[in-house]
Amino acid sequence: MNHPMLTAAVLLGIGVFLGDHRLLSLQSVIILSLSFIAIQVAVHWLYRRGTSAVTGAAGFMADQLSLGNDLLERTRALLMALLVVLIGWSSFLLQSEPWRADDLRNLVPAKGAIATVEGALTASPTERHGGLTTRWRLQLDVSAIHLDGKWEPASGQVIIDTPLAFTGQFHARQIVRVDGVLIHPARASFPGGYDARNQWARRGVHFQLRSDARSSWSMPLESRKVYRPLSDHFRGWARSTVARGLPDDEAVELLWAMSLGWRTALTEETAAPFMQSGTMHLFAISGLHVALVAGVLISLLRVCRVSRQAAAAVVIPALWFYACATGWQPSAVRATIMMTLILSAWLFKRPVNVLNSVGAAAFLILLWDPQQLFRPSFQLSFGVVFSLALFVAPLINRLQTWMEPDSLLPRALWPRWWQWLLLPGRLLLGLVAVSCCAWLASAPLVAHHFNLFNPVALLANVPAVVCGSAALASCLGSLATGAWWPAVSELFNHSAWFFMRCMMSVSEGAADQPGAWQAVRSPVWWMMVGWYGLLFGWGTRWFLKENLRRWAWVGTTVFVVALVGSWNGDRQTVAMTFLPGEPVTHVEGDGGLLVDSGSPRTVAFTLMRHLRVRGEDSLNAIVLSRSVKHHVEGLPDLLQSQPIQMVYLSHAHSSSPIHKTVQSVLQDFNGTRRVAAGDRVGAWHVLHPAQGDDFLRGTNDAIVLRGNFHGVRVLLLSDLGRDGRQALAGRDDDLRAEVLVVSVPDRSPPVDLGFVKMV
Repeated sequence: MNHPMLTAAVLLGIGVFLGDHRLLSLQSVIILSLSFIAIQVAVHWLYRRGTSAVTGAAGFMADQLSLGNDLLERTRALLMALLVVLIGWSSFLLQSEPWRADDLRNLVPAKGAIATVEGALTASPTERHGGLTTRWRLQLDVSAIHLDGKWEPASGQVIIDTPLAFTGQFHARQIVRVDGVLIHPARASFPGGYDARNQWARRGVHFQLRSDARSSWSMPLESRKVYRPLSDHFRGWARSTVARGLPDDEAVELLWAMSLGWRTALTEETAAPFMQSGTMHLFAISGLHVALVAGVLISLLRVCRVSRQAAAAVVIPALWFYACATGWQPSAVRATIMMTLILSAWLFKRPVNVLNSVGAAAFLILLWDPQQLFRPSFQLSFGVVFSLALFVAPLINRLQTWMEPDSLLPRALWPRWWQWLLLPGRLLLGLVAVSCCAWLASAPLVAHHFNLFNPVALLANVPAVVCGSAALASCLGSLATGAWWPAVSELFNHSAWFFMRCMMSVSEGAADQPGAWQAVRSPVWWMMVGWYGLLFGWGTRWFLKENLRRWAWVGTTVFVVALVGSWNGDRQTVAMTFLPGEPVTHVEGDGGLLVDSGSPRTVAFTLMRHLRVRGEDSLNAIVLSRSVKHHVEGLPDLLQSQPIQMVYLSHAHSSSPIHKTVQSVLQDFNGTRRVAAGDRVGAWHVLHPAQGDDFLRGTNDAIVLRGNFHGVRVLLLSDLGRDGRQALAGRDDDLRAEVLVVSVPDRSPPVDLGFVKMV
């Protein structure tokens, strides 16, 4: 077997996947694992005895014993594979199930409770910008909880988000006691949205403590004597060193994010162009950073004529120091483990096997933290590295053959200008090959986790990686000389700032190109399986075998046809989403439509994220059913963030202040249209209000729409009041519908029984 650790990692991942589906209880899996261990020991004993018997036997008996021994050997291999699967399964359940009596999930009620918790901070608090306020985030490893008037031992992780700036004075390993409301993190507020409960559970955190200015924070006296970790001191010194001589602008904060893992700078607005252009990976302390650090150190040591074995012995501790200095980010730890295993081959003078080293790294990580398998960063890291290992070398070889003027012509006879272009051309082709292979592996995962499809990343990553690598190398130079040669350190800082500005320009320019990116819905399971199955088959050249080639092309064609058919089906589907807590309805299909905007917070957070999840890049039309605060307060923000082409309003008059605000906002807007019964809004018919209707109360003038989609009739009633419903029922319109959408009116029941019977 050429890659035994890769096989073991795959088997362990299968076990973790089975554990996540909770097919068996923890006790059953442990009993099954112990049974397989006993069977494996017995089979191994029989195999050893059989091997001894074959050695001493002859003739017919030797053949029979050899056949039985071969069967035992295959049985032993199968049992070993099943045992690795069970190890992954049991490891996942041991770390995710509340099997301990003092687990917080066994102590805190499902609806939450007011409690005081005590525990050690797992890391120093981090400052987070975004939303409406700046908050501090702390993670507490709880050791005790005060619940129902008594203290009792407890275990589990708790996340705390607080606006109190003084918590930034705390640091890792300190014991903290704080009170608040202990609840589960929130579920997704709309289908496909961000599920905080699931995401935090993947990190082993099942509770959130809500604290405010009235919460009580305390710390035992002995905990105040705990020294701040050296990594905190290093990051503080490193930020001031990298910022020396530079203006206080966004580029400096992004340099901190790239070189030190300082995530505070990466707000949603700042990260948007990097996400859209596919260059966001440059800000995760990942394989690129670790490989660059290792490359710089190895190059310096090799120039000093240090052997490869000694260089590996120096670089491996340096890489782990860098992972510690950047806050033990999971992506940094993964990359450091992979690089450590690769350099260990130098240390022990063994041949380097990249795929086997990658498999060993994945095996160790999943054994330590099985939940890593479900994190986007883990999937992207190992998927991209696996793709690079399979595709890059053959692709570079194929591309480089195009650069040779004549394969039979000696290089000494090549044109001089061609020889000058050979080295930079090969470097450029190498970058292009790496970018293509990384994009092939990451595109479905990016679409699944971030609802983005960005083909521009194929081109943007080449200059962005060059600029990012130069900026990171300059930051490393600044840190290396900052303590003893400040003038040179400042020169490195200006170089890093320049390259960061270049990278920002590349990313922003690429994201602004037409067709550079688009929001997409998450691919379904068969798309992911088909894509990576084809990638694996063609990458390993398995599909190039004579007996499989024809079937591989047939399968590839069927998969492409299925993708096109699914895309066409999605275009013809009409879907309606009702955003929670707001009278906002998003209608997809037939041009798309938004009914009401809701509050500014809904526009800024819920609506924008919902559009991205549903694969919608923008909104073109909106209907304002009523000019009241909870329906249209977010309209100004919506007009600024979306290319709205048409706003539909009721013809009825209103004297409310919010109506006057809407009128002032739309005064210079050219796409305003007032509608009445009988008009059409895209695929919808307007049923109310009629041309002559003008009720005293605005709730009776709400716009009512009816649509018919693939034989299904839909009636959008908004929060039409009693008098409005009577006027609507008094007309001859056919109100029958399979789907009735209503919201609660101000002062009347949402709908009466007689009206429901008409519908």
